[in-house]
Amino acid sequence: MRLLKKDPLSKIAIKFKLPLSFVALYLIVFGAGGYFIVNSVYDSLDKEIISRLRSESLAQAVIFDKKLETFGRRAEDFASDGFIRTQTEILTSSSNRKKAFYLKTRQKLENHLENNKLPLIEEFVDLQIFDLNFKQIAGVKKNPIQIKRYLTSPIQIEQTKFSSIITENDNPSFPSLAIITPLWDIKRIRKIGYLVCLLDLRRVIFAVAKEYGFALSNPNLEKRITLIDQKGVSLKVPGSYLEQINSQNDGYAPLKPAELDFMPIKTNLPLSFHHGRHICIDGKDMFGQSYPLGSTGWNLLIELNARDALKPIDVLEGNLLGVALVVALSTLLLLFFPVQFVIRPLGELQKMAFKIKEGDFSARVNIDSEDEIGNLSRSFNLMAKAIEERTSRLEQTAKDLQKQEKELRLQHDRLNTVVHSMIDGLILLNNKNEVVLSNKAAAPFIHLFKKKDFGIDIRKCDHNDENHSDCIHCLLDTTRKTSCVLYIGETIYEVISTKLPAIDGSSGKVLVARDITERERMNERQAHQERLTVLGKTAAVVAHEMNSPLAAISMYNQMMESELPKDSPFHEHVDVIKRNTQTCQRIIQQLLNYAKTPRPNIQEIDLHQILNHVIHFLAPVCKNKNAVIEHQFTAQKSSVLGDATQMQQVFMNMVLNSIQAIPEKTGKICLRSFESKNKQELIIEIEDNGPGIDLKVKDEIFEPFFTTKSAGGTGLGLSTAKRIVMAHGGDLVLFRTQPGKTVFRIILPYSIQKDERKNLSA
Repeated sequence: MRLLKKDPLSKIAIKFKLPLSFVALYLIVFGAGGYFIVNSVYDSLDKEIISRLRSESLAQAVIFDKKLETFGRRAEDFASDGFIRTQTEILTSSSNRKKAFYLKTRQKLENHLENNKLPLIEEFVDLQIFDLNFKQIAGVKKNPIQIKRYLTSPIQIEQTKFSSIITENDNPSFPSLAIITPLWDIKRIRKIGYLVCLLDLRRVIFAVAKEYGFALSNPNLEKRITLIDQKGVSLKVPGSYLEQINSQNDGYAPLKPAELDFMPIKTNLPLSFHHGRHICIDGKDMFGQSYPLGSTGWNLLIELNARDALKPIDVLEGNLLGVALVVALSTLLLLFFPVQFVIRPLGELQKMAFKIKEGDFSARVNIDSEDEIGNLSRSFNLMAKAIEERTSRLEQTAKDLQKQEKELRLQHDRLNTVVHSMIDGLILLNNKNEVVLSNKAAAPFIHLFKKKDFGIDIRKCDHNDENHSDCIHCLLDTTRKTSCVLYIGETIYEVISTKLPAIDGSSGKVLVARDITERERMNERQAHQERLTVLGKTAAVVAHEMNSPLAAISMYNQMMESELPKDSPFHEHVDVIKRNTQTCQRIIQQLLNYAKTPRPNIQEIDLHQILNHVIHFLAPVCKNKNAVIEHQFTAQKSSVLGDATQMQQVFMNMVLNSIQAIPEKTGKICLRSFESKNKQELIIEIEDNGPGIDLKVKDEIFEPFFTTKSAGGTGLGLSTAKRIVMAHGGDLVLFRTQPGKTVFRIILPYSIQKDERKNLSA
């Protein structure tokens, strides 16, 4: 049974694989043996180093703790000074601190501290007197520290306490330590304040190292001592400074701020992290051991660089690796003969196989040997000859196929050229309703088939099916022939489809879609113009025939009005006849005006300005109905050629229709302007949230005398507006209607052609 199904070194050549395998074997043997040997030595040495660091940290912690206890006792001695206690009691009990007696007493106390106490201890850099609220009342230096920030429990202190490390911002003698000792009155009955002795830690470290000899056993080792206070703030002292102290005979060599490593609380790691062998924040591999200081609550940590301490082991490890490399090189020399007489012939066979793979079937190999490799080479030569003969036959067959493929590709290119040059849309579907072939003109139908978007309207269908949701399924049905007229957006398509049989017996479908939008619009314009012409002539005749009897009625009514006495009750009847006669005359005048073709006064007008005038003029009407008119004018260019008065009449009529349609209190009208995609037309949209227009009558709303109003409507508003817009070379359409949203769109060109301008001014 094979343990490995594939050679893990299959991508490496044999002439490299064999030597490298022997070298790897020797390296593994020497490496594994050396690892266990070196690792056992490392473990023993680590334990010994940690044990010695534990003893050393205990000894140095005791020494440093005793030194700080000594300073604490000296601070207590200062606090027992009778002069300091009496003067402090005077200052803390003074009722008026601005009096000369208070200032004089304070000056005496400060002079006593500076001249008689501070020089006694070299490590003390400042003495401060605080009251029970930790407010300074006297001191050698005039910049008091915020002592509460450095106390672990800022409450009433009954015995000597040590603060945490004081930062440089509070005291220039950084790093410092404050010793807080309570002050009692002369009878030691009442506590009156606190004595704070500021201790220079650099001098303390120097004194301890000089007195007890904190020297390094080996100057080449990197070693450092770290003091960690109660709040976790650490102060590291490098071993090079300790070595410098012990090499001097006398004098004080203070630590420079650059030689200290001060670490705030928020970036400090737990103390347990530094025990044993660990990686410090600076990335160094260190041994560490700590011990607490009983007097201050601090900890003293000693760390030793592991790389320096374990350097002899690294040398031993390097020697083992060198011996392994020498043995590996010797093995490579012994492998010369197997590589020359076994691996080299295999390489020639590989080259021959590669040439055959690249198409050189004339390649042969000559290996003069009677062993297995020689027999293999002769078999390779026979195989190459057979492949060469078969390849020649295949090449001839391939040439014949290429010729046929070229003819098929030519026919395919011709078909594609014809299909894509068609103005009508062409779509070829297979039996799975997948598009096999289409041209650019069929893009709207391809989008519908992919998105399953039923945004189409049926205008004419052979199956009399007005269910729009089934329209796409009907077009995709390969068993049904269709002939219909559809609306897709604003475009009208005439669609004809038929079945297309396939070779395998299945059936597909061919759809041809023709854009008849312009043709239908021209037919509609022509029919509309003919109706308007007939209507205009009829209106002119009716108006003329009606004016004569109305004039007679009006004249006799005026005569009757002048002949009636002032107190006659028939005056009311005369007024009714007069009022209705005027109404008839006004309607007849509207018919005459409608019969006339509007002739606009062509000039450059700003539609945004006209729309703002309309909004301002109709604002009171909207206010009475508690409705609002909003506008969103996004068109960059709002100037067109036209008649300002007629365009204002159009917008006034359209907005008034919207105001009459919207509901009270919740009515909303929005006016929008934007440019068309080709930047040649300006589009104005008027949208309202009224009940909408019934789809059954949407094709009749622009017809004269057609109205949906219950009373008061003449049916000439929309038809007149459309005539004016068309006279300007544009169009007025109902873009969208549904309950709660009705949108009329007015499309006006930016420029008018010369022939159109002549017709407008004619």
